[in-house]
Amino acid sequence: MKKERILVTGGSGSLGRSLIPKLVSDGFDCISISRKSDRIGSVNNIKCDITNFQKVNSVINKFKPNIIIHLAGLTGNLECESNPKLAFSSNVSGTLNILQASIKLKPKIIFSSTREVYGCTKIAACENDPLKPININGMTKTISENLIRNFHSIHNTPYTILRFPNCYSENYAKRGFSSLLKKAIRGEEIKIFGGNQILDLLHFNDAADAILKSIYYDKAEIFNIGTGKPRKLISVINKLKRVLNKDIDYDFLPSHSFEVRACKLNINKAKKHLKFEASIKLDDILRKMVSKWS
Repeated sequence: MKKERILVTGGSGSLGRSLIPKLVSDGFDCISISRKSDRIGSVNNIKCDITNFQKVNSVINKFKPNIIIHLAGLTGNLECESNPKLAFSSNVSGTLNILQASIKLKPKIIFSSTREVYGCTKIAACENDPLKPININGMTKTISENLIRNFHSIHNTPYTILRFPNCYSENYAKRGFSSLLKKAIRGEEIKIFGGNQILDLLHFNDAADAILKSIYYDKAEIFNIGTGKPRKLISVINKLKRVLNKDIDYDFLPSHSFEVRACKLNINKAKKHLKFEASIKLDDILRKMVSKWS
């Protein structure tokens, strides 16, 4: 049976680089677009900014994908708060460009959303709970989700929306949570904003596996993706201290006003329908990080 043609947007990012080798291994005909032009393994990565409709339209209608895995956009709360115009341009206008370019072909859109759409969650959020984002990252992803659902309603565009928590990896540590851990392991002082915020930490390879499973799901649906094991940030730092067997130099600072204090996701729907469960343990990755970076 001929495998699907898959276009990955933002393929040069951490999640894209975790996902694309899995797509190739599974035999999919795959290309990527991103603002960078370097190849990703054996996959051709076309330099294309998703805010450029003409370029996006040209790539989609030339390659004619059956599935578009949409990972591109400005991610990270601090990045979005610091660049609100870029956040709305990339995350909202970029998504709209992809949808408009896909009206005739109707490829399935698999969209990488975020737990930030819920805002603060005292109890584990379910997919049909009200969305109350408190930051620009969450707001732009909420609008993008609404656009995708609107195109499904009007144009019958198939979709799966995946709401991811904070992701990390021992292989990609230029930014985010992994960057913080790398600095700590190398003995640099780290700045902890808050420390008591509750996070669900998901390895990029687990996130990629969730996307793979969503390829075969044939209904328009939204899923929370995570480990289902939220933990305090400071508890992760303390866990790392035990693996290192030495103190970590850190400085506590007030929490950012735009940071969600608690992220708890109900992942039962993904377990039931996608048959997805995270398999990578944080403790194992912390040991790998210490071995690789110390």
